[in-house]
Amino acid sequence: MILALGVVALVAGLAGAVLATLAARARMRRVAKAAHDLSREPTRRIPLDGEAPREERELVEWINYLAADLDKAQRAHAKDRTLLAAVADGLTQGVIAVDADLRIELLNDAARHMLGVSSSPVGEPLLVFVRVPELRELIEQSSETSSEVQLANGTRTLIRVARKWGGEGRVLLLEDVTAMRKLETVRRDFVANVSHELRTPVAVIRANAETLIAGAKDDPVMSQKLVEGLHRNAERLARILADLLDLSRLDAGQYRLELGPVGVLGITEQSITAVESQVAARKVTVDVSIPDGLAVRADPKALDHILVNLIDNGVKYTRAEGHVWVEAKIEGDIVRVEVRDDGPGIAAKHRARVFERFYRADPSRSREAGGTGLGLSIVKHLVESMGGQVGVEPNTPGGSVFWLRLPRATIGNMEMIA
Repeated sequence: MILALGVVALVAGLAGAVLATLAARARMRRVAKAAHDLSREPTRRIPLDGEAPREERELVEWINYLAADLDKAQRAHAKDRTLLAAVADGLTQGVIAVDADLRIELLNDAARHMLGVSSSPVGEPLLVFVRVPELRELIEQSSETSSEVQLANGTRTLIRVARKWGGEGRVLLLEDVTAMRKLETVRRDFVANVSHELRTPVAVIRANAETLIAGAKDDPVMSQKLVEGLHRNAERLARILADLLDLSRLDAGQYRLELGPVGVLGITEQSITAVESQVAARKVTVDVSIPDGLAVRADPKALDHILVNLIDNGVKYTRAEGHVWVEAKIEGDIVRVEVRDDGPGIAAKHRARVFERFYRADPSRSREAGGTGLGLSIVKHLVESMGGQVGVEPNTPGGSVFWLRLPRATIGNMEMIA
C-alpha cells in the first residue's frame, strides 16, 4: 500500500513537472512570437505574466525595453529623414543620393525640375533614369569630381559627384548654370561690341587730327572736311558714351523714375519736336492719332526718351518722303502706343534680337544713319522698369511696328504731366 502511494506521488510529480515544462514552453513560444512581432511593430509591448518565473519576467522586461529603444530610434531616424528632405527641397541646387548599387535614395525638387520629371523615382537605377552619357564616367571616378553637361531638355548643368561618408554610394549636386553661361556670353559680346563701336570714331578722330597736324590745316577745303569729320565722330562718341552711361544707371537701379499720369498726346508732340530737323531733311510725314485726354502711368522724361528714340528710328529707316504713324489704342486697363513706318522693315530672324545691345539688323545702314546700337536696349529697359512691355511686329504692306504697352491712368480734372 505504501509502495503504491509512492508510485502515485512519483507519477503525479512527473506529470506536474511535464505540465510545468509544457506551460513554460508555451509561455516562451508566446514571448518569442511577441518578440518577432515587436521587430515589425516596435510600438507594441509584451504583457507581463505575474505567475511566470522571475527569469522569464526579466526577459520580457528587457525585450520591452529594447522595443521601446528601437521605437525611439526609428522615430528619430524618420524625423531626421524628414528634416533632411525638407532641407534638400529648400535648396536651389539639385541633390541626388544613390546607394552602393547606384539606386536613387533621395531626389529633391530642384533636381526633379532640372531633369524635367514630376515622379519620385526612389529605388530606380540612376543611370537608367538619368540618361546622360557623361554621368557614368563621373560616378565611376574614385575621387570627388565635377563636370558641366547638357541635359536632354537643354539645361546646362554643373554636376559635382562626392562619395558618401563610409564610401557607400554617391551624392550628386546639380547646379543650373544656363543663365550664368548666357550672361557670360552677353558680357563678352558686350565688351567686344563696345570696343568695336568706340574704335571707329576714335580711329577717324585720330587720323583726321594727324592729317591736320601734317599740314592739311593749311588747305582750306581739306581742313574744313577734316574738321567736320572730327566733329561728326566726336558727336557719335559722345552719344555712345551717353547711352552707355544710361544703360549702366539702369542696370544698377540708379535711374530714378517718378511714375504718375502722363498725357500721351502731349508727350508725343513734345517728342516729335526733338526730331523735326531729321523729319525735314528726309521729307518724312509724321501722322499722330491719339485720343485727347488719354494718359498712361509713366515717368514723363523716360516716356519722352522712349518716344524720341522710336520716332527717330522710324524717320531714319523709312524710305525718303515716307510716312511714320504714331497711334495709341485703349486695351482695357492698358494703353498700346504704336510707332509705324513704311520702310523696308526688319526680317523675322532679326526681330527677336533688335532690343539687344549693339545688335544691328543692317550694321552698315545703322551706322550711316548715326545710330549707336543702344537705343532700343534703353527703350526696353525703361518700358519694363515702368511695368510695361515692348516689342516689334511687321507692318502691312511694308515697314515695322514698334509698340509699347503701359498701364492706363486717369487724370483728375484733366491735369496732365508732360
